[in-house]
Amino acid sequence: MHFDIVLGEKEYTLEIEKNENRFDVTINGEEQFSVDAVNLKQDLLSLLIGNKSYLVNIKDDNRKYMVDVNGETFNIEVYEEGSPRRLQRGSSGVQGKQVIKAPMPGKVIKILVKEGDVVEKGKGVAVIEAMKMENELKASANGTIKEINVEEGKAVNAGDTLIIIE
Repeated sequence: MHFDIVLGEKEYTLEIEKNENRFDVTINGEEQFSVDAVNLKQDLLSLLIGNKSYLVNIKDDNRKYMVDVNGETFNIEVYEEGSPRRLQRGSSGVQGKQVIKAPMPGKVIKILVKEGDVVEKGKGVAVIEAMKMENELKASANGTIKEINVEEGKAVNAGDTLIIIE
């Protein structure tokens, strides 16, 4: 599913895919991470992202949400796939160059593509091991691999540019 999220003056495009017992989340076609979520009771979730736990309380008011994360409150608007706002912006969510970055510190276990490869949206491009978990990073739109800036077996820091797709 694709969503547009408005948080204050900033807008974000989220792609969320359910993968067994977790959710794979991509923000703006770049930041990628996995989330384990447990519904504790109505409007109360426990999220595990990497090795950090978050207690999230959500109050819904017709696409506008008050979200309390570990005691810090955020007001957000959510527009789902198929909403007039998303259709107006285009459903792909990502256009032009994609920069695949390391979502957290870790080690590159496998590069799944090579420069010049044509990839489709959702295709895995690299696997990173972080905190004893393997995370597959995926293309968020169709494109061609232009640059690979990392090698298998090398350590990376959060935010390091790994692969560029155009």
